[in-house]
Amino acid sequence: MYDTVNFWIDRSDTERGDPFSVLPYLQEIVEQRSDKRGYSCSGKLGDYSVCCFQTGISLKGSLAKYYLPSNVYTLTRQTATEALEKMSDELSLDIMGAAKVTRLDVSTVIPTKRPPTDYYRGLGEKPHYKRLQTHAETLYYNQSSRQLIFYDKTKEAAAKAALIPPTLNGCNLLRYEIRFLDHAQRLLKSPDPITGATLTDSGFYYSIIQRWKAEFDTIKKINTISTMTDSIKTPKEAKETLFAILLQQGGQSKIDEYLADLKAKNAFPDPKYYSRLKAELNRILQAPSEAKSDMIRELEKAISDVAKYAR
Repeated sequence: MYDTVNFWIDRSDTERGDPFSVLPYLQEIVEQRSDKRGYSCSGKLGDYSVCCFQTGISLKGSLAKYYLPSNVYTLTRQTATEALEKMSDELSLDIMGAAKVTRLDVSTVIPTKRPPTDYYRGLGEKPHYKRLQTHAETLYYNQSSRQLIFYDKTKEAAAKAALIPPTLNGCNLLRYEIRFLDHAQRLLKSPDPITGATLTDSGFYYSIIQRWKAEFDTIKKINTISTMTDSIKTPKEAKETLFAILLQQGGQSKIDEYLADLKAKNAFPDPKYYSRLKAELNRILQAPSEAKSDMIRELEKAISDVAKYAR
């Protein structure tokens, strides 16, 4: 379930206190000098970009791509342990104990019955996140230091010529990923620095997968047209349902566009009116548990099963 994992190793934890001691193990080495950082060197270790500074070593890359044929394959706790042991051997460093995690991405691919983009319409607002779909293939939920992302992994793998496990060839593959972009220890409320060893701890691994599921659970799920029309009894309900259907057809982005236009025109004298209107429109879109679409139920079950069997 781990993909991108960035590390920082303090100078005191390197061999003989020399961050540049790893240079013999790197490829494509480039020397640099700046007023801010002073002298530094960068190079490659498989998928990882390794930068050596006077103060320590930065490692940035995908642990899944480093160890597996591609990140279409899922890096489990066991294979993460093997990957970190390999990295320790190749750099002659204690990655398990000394390398502190600065960024952590948790993700897997989910085989779906329909193309991934068909599922996005059922995913609405998420509290404290900004929903953003800049193009059809990818859906983001953004904060300053955290991000959820849904995208079509089959298309991305084809574009990058990435290997797909034989068992998944020909499948629709939806990637759901949560990214803790920086300050991983603070974001995960860990009392101690998160190290390579932390990633391989069974308790931590289980808890991070549950967090991955919980973040999905708090996304508001959107009503479907068929369930909206089932309970109509009066002309007033029919009128309200028609508005809800039109709103649903426009999707979450239509609400965002409408509110942005109102704000640009300074339509309301009180800024709180915008948030109240947004909450009311999202309430109309939001589906009660019995009114969720089959696609959303499918996605919820798949994500729940991943979390249930995480080891």
